Amino acid sequence: MEISIMPEAHDVKLSLINNAKTLETINDGFEATMVADSQKSLRHLINQIEESRKAAKAPILEFGKRIDSIAKDFIAEVKDEETRIGRLLGAFQIVEREKKILAERIARVEECKILSEAAAAAFDDSDSIARIEQEALARIIQARQEAASKHDAVKGVKVRTTIEFEIESEAALLAARPDLFSPNHSKIRAALKTTTTTIPGIKVWEKIKSY
Repeated sequence: MEISIMPEAHDVKLSLINNAKTLETINDGFEATMVADSQKSLRHLINQIEESRKAAKAPILEFGKRIDSIAKDFIAEVKDEETRIGRLLGAFQIVEREKKILAERIARVEECKILSEAAAAAFDDSDSIARIEQEALARIIQARQEAASKHDAVKGVKVRTTIEFEIESEAALLAARPDLFSPNHSKIRAALKTTTTTIPGIKVWEKIKSY
């Protein structure tokens, strides 16, 4: 679809600009009136083009709004369900992640123990160093495998934790943190990320969701 300005409009534009360019100075009331008339004509063309632009876009914008509305209504239930199971999976992943961290920590301790025992054995039997190293490596691999089996976190699923809050008492918030008042959600969210204590007047909780 080609979009262009009507030829008549180009003619009017050229005529008005050429006329305005002849008006370089104002020496008396007559010349001032000519400049005022020229400016009025230029403004009139500007307003006409602006109105035409809005009128031409209006049906397209309305069509776009209808598309957005239909898509939003169609997908609303899908988004709700995705959010619900995302929170469900996110909570599970958090628990399993803690299991994984604990299992890996225990495995590292076990690895240090295996290496220490292998070093002592090699000191006592220098002729069997290769065998001792192989046995130690096998035990370390087994320890790591056991650690990996102690959690059921889904691989590739990330978890995002966001801070949610609602203001329970504006008066208490103002007294404790006037820098956050009138309640500025961006400032409050930033403050909650850096503080380890509660802020009077605000109830805080975490929302966990996978993505």
